[in-house]
Amino acid sequence: MSIYYHHGDTVEFSQTVVALGTFDGLHRAHMKIIKAAERYAVKAGLKWGVMLFDIIPANAVGARKAGLLMTNDEKKEILSGADFFYTESFDSDFYGKSPEEFINYLKCTLHASAVSVGYNYRFGNNAAGDVRLLEELCKNAGIKVLVTEKTELDGQVVSSTVIRELVAEGRVDEASEFLGRNFFITGDVESGLQNGRKMGIPTANIHAEGRLLPKSGVYSGYCTFDGIRRKAIINVGSNPTFGGSSVTIEGHILDFDGDIYGKGIKAEFVRRLRDEQKFKSSEELAARIKKDIEQCRKELK
Repeated sequence: MSIYYHHGDTVEFSQTVVALGTFDGLHRAHMKIIKAAERYAVKAGLKWGVMLFDIIPANAVGARKAGLLMTNDEKKEILSGADFFYTESFDSDFYGKSPEEFINYLKCTLHASAVSVGYNYRFGNNAAGDVRLLEELCKNAGIKVLVTEKTELDGQVVSSTVIRELVAEGRVDEASEFLGRNFFITGDVESGLQNGRKMGIPTANIHAEGRLLPKSGVYSGYCTFDGIRRKAIINVGSNPTFGGSSVTIEGHILDFDGDIYGKGIKAEFVRRLRDEQKFKSSEELAARIKKDIEQCRKELK
């Protein structure tokens, strides 16, 4: 069972192997960094873990704000085999550390005897430290540094930035290739305006605050709740046919009409089927959704 540490805690294990990075999305390149930490730890008989931040670091120091691909709870679910997670507050005290202070933090707080990072890892005040400096300082401190080289897919470097751009453009199938799994969003099912149910096509309204959402439109995908994964069409948009204004996420779960209000749900996006449209009537909208459902049935296994 994983142990959870937070800002100010000291890891209880005397020697650890820690994967360092932002890890937003846990894409293919991230997983290589984390797997390198796990392999080294298993071979050396040490405990291994992942350091996470409470926010995306770039959002704390940059003018542009990046949308969140994955919450820390979602990361912990995927990485449930880790011995520990350390959630750090990315505040001025942390990002103001000098490179030397950061190495001391690794040694005294995380008890790291080895760290695993990507080829472009930065650390210390104003990201002054690079991998070369990390290796130099860690060598003096008796910490092994494992460096993972860049990962490419079809000639393009795998990165969270690229994935965010693909998701924002609605190209979720391409984003999923870079991620190594379907792009997904988790949240609780909340009550909506019941427009879908009135048309005989009930939907689950998913509350997912703070997440990067795909471009408005209709998607084929899956919804998982109570441990069961079901085919679904997922709408991201403002419901223009009914005069809506705020963007919502609604999943119509095929061949299901139960009450799941308040339950946690996972919505996986497979492919964008069409743009969001404003129809002249609810009858026209219902007819179009039924076509979407049939297309979804044919596409998904």
